[in-house]
Amino acid sequence: MKKLSLFFVMIILSIGLVACGGNNEGVNQEVNQEIETEPTNTDSATETSSDKEDSITIRLGSHLPPSHSVIAVTEKFKEIVEANSEDRITIEIHPSGELGGQSELIQSLQIGSLEMTINDAGVLSNFAPKVGVLDLPYTFNDYEHVHAVLDSPVTEKLESELDAIGIKSIGWVDSAFRDLLLNKEISSIEDVDGLKVRVPDAPQYLRTVESWGAAATPISWGDLYTSLETGVVDGFEGSAESIYASALHEVVGYRVPTEHIFTVLSLNISKIVFEELSSEDQKLIEEAGREAAIYGRDLAMERDVEYKEKLAEEGLQLIDIDKAAFKEAAMNFVNSYAQEIEVTDYLEEIRELQ
Repeated sequence: MKKLSLFFVMIILSIGLVACGGNNEGVNQEVNQEIETEPTNTDSATETSSDKEDSITIRLGSHLPPSHSVIAVTEKFKEIVEANSEDRITIEIHPSGELGGQSELIQSLQIGSLEMTINDAGVLSNFAPKVGVLDLPYTFNDYEHVHAVLDSPVTEKLESELDAIGIKSIGWVDSAFRDLLLNKEISSIEDVDGLKVRVPDAPQYLRTVESWGAAATPISWGDLYTSLETGVVDGFEGSAESIYASALHEVVGYRVPTEHIFTVLSLNISKIVFEELSSEDQKLIEEAGREAAIYGRDLAMERDVEYKEKLAEEGLQLIDIDKAAFKEAAMNFVNSYAQEIEVTDYLEEIRELQ
């Protein structure tokens, strides 16, 4: 009797389990139906992700202050790129050495940790020596000569030199002719003998100043004001705009119009970064670079005149001196250095364009 009762209990339990299983299946089916019919945002999510992938931010570093005409060129570049990409590409400009000094910026370009920079040809020559031909003293006669060279095959060859070290130049940018600035009044080149003159960390500048008999002293631009104020150096060399923009006329008394070197800068993008761009974006960036560089030409000339007048108004005294003596003293260095870096043929091409 007990066995029979146990048998019936087992049957009842089995029926209950089957019923429960059937109900769960029904519930699962309802849930699955709800999931299948629930609207999804897959398309919009993909679109948002795609938009993020397509957007590009490019940082552009410079050692120059925000008010400088060279920074105005980078701002023009930013304007063109962002307009032509419909703001898909953003250019962030970092002036005043925010991302490092010139050499640090160049090294960052080479390894791809920084997207873009704008650098003096002289400092670039520490990495690609032949580029230094653009910063040799008394190479250019005037702005017209500068532009003829920058539009010539000479710069195409120099671009290949930069390309070989991981840097792509997309525009050659004007600055101005550089003068000698001193805290001591002089009347001839002989008076420069023994003076401590600050120079950038570039061989052309150092050896030019040494050819005049001065003691060339490499100091970063950011430290120059204090160095002049405290007498670490007796003077420096630079363009009128750079002097005024950094308020250096406050700590020197005299400007000697030697016009020894014309500062050419290159607008650069890391080759690593450039090659990661689409062909359309590469074209957009290159065209914007060339357009911005051309825009900067008239601006540089206008600013040079403007800031020479401002320096005079601020009391910086102009010394009338025989520039020919400074040029003659520098020419032995020019010819020997051109041979050292194997650019005598480039130099000849430049001279033929004057």
